[in-house]
Amino acid sequence: MKLPDYLRVIYQRTPLIEVVGQLRFPTILKINNQEPYEFQERISSDYPIFQRSQSLNLPPEIVSLLPQISSILPKHNTYNFLSENSKWKLSLDQENLILATFEYKRYEEFKEKLFNIVNIFKDVYNPSFYLRLGLRYKNLILRSKLKMEDKDKPWSALISPQIASELHSSELSGSILTSVKNLEIELETGRVNFNHGLVISQDPSRGNVQEPGYLFDADFFVESKINKEEIGNVFDTFNRTGGQLFRWSITDELHRAMEPIPITND
Repeated sequence: MKLPDYLRVIYQRTPLIEVVGQLRFPTILKINNQEPYEFQERISSDYPIFQRSQSLNLPPEIVSLLPQISSILPKHNTYNFLSENSKWKLSLDQENLILATFEYKRYEEFKEKLFNIVNIFKDVYNPSFYLRLGLRYKNLILRSKLKMEDKDKPWSALISPQIASELHSSELSGSILTSVKNLEIELETGRVNFNHGLVISQDPSRGNVQEPGYLFDADFFVESKINKEEIGNVFDTFNRTGGQLFRWSITDELHRAMEPIPITND
């Protein structure tokens, strides 16, 4: 995939709703069989809220078919650590370390938080290497957030015809209610699962008012043996490509409406 090298920006009216970073490693049984006391102590100043959950590590459809034996199957512990405002969530199980946030400001901050955790994890559990790295960006375009009226700003003015030609069709565009596309794209480093399309958003803060929105869900990942020294470059590449893919997918008009501020101190 070759995309234009757009100027990097931060949007004042950001459409980001969630960012997730994931590292998968060879199974460490100690994590499932022993409470992560030392790990918690070292992250508790940033993630003071602790929650535990259990799962069968099986697809839900399989579990629903086995209600009689699900209670005796071995369960896997997931340890969740939340920030005081619950906007940041760190999850640890015997195969995964995941950091998710609902208040992403810029990549450098996210990377610093993630790598602080990774370094602590390395000290406590010393994984030999990693099997999968992932960085996921979810952007939701809502015209109300941009002070736009639906009738004045059709989706064709905001979403590029390169990814949603149907929104630019005079015969179809006014009748489309929802439309979600899934693409798996090969990259120089890994792949990206790119889901995008028209969705119906429901905002609890506005009394569950429903509003049409356009979702961009880009999950970048690489699955191979990855040495500890390589993970920084992989995440940097995913971040750079994610910004290019999003900018390529929107029009100049939407780009301006989100009030971009150039980043010049890379």
